[in-house]
Amino acid sequence: MPIPVSAPPFPFDAVRDLLGVVRTIYVAAKEGGSSREELARIAQVGKELSRALDLAGSPQQGASGLSAAWKVADRAMLQVNDLVDPLTPAAPLLMAARSRVTGSRLALRSKPQGR
Repeated sequence: MPIPVSAPPFPFDAVRDLLGVVRTIYVAAKEGGSSREELARIAQVGKELSRALDLAGSPQQGASGLSAAWKVADRAMLQVNDLVDPLTPAAPLLMAARSRVTGSRLALRSKPQGR
């Protein structure tokens, strides 16, 4: 009798973290003057990650919901890769994240000399 193979537990925390990164990318892109199309593309990735969380957390969906959640999350993770490239500076992303926490726009400061 074959042993049933179950899907690994859904990584809720990691997907929520990734959703936060995507939201930060959106804020930085918006503040950087990105086009509506680019903002819509970023927002769509965030919606997919939210959908994956909803599917995985829905008890009514059962195993099929978990399987669907993994598929949606995998697809969204590939799309996240297209939102930034290795040459994208991290400073605008960090500033966008900080402004979301503090509720204000913060000026980008340079590091003090000697650091």
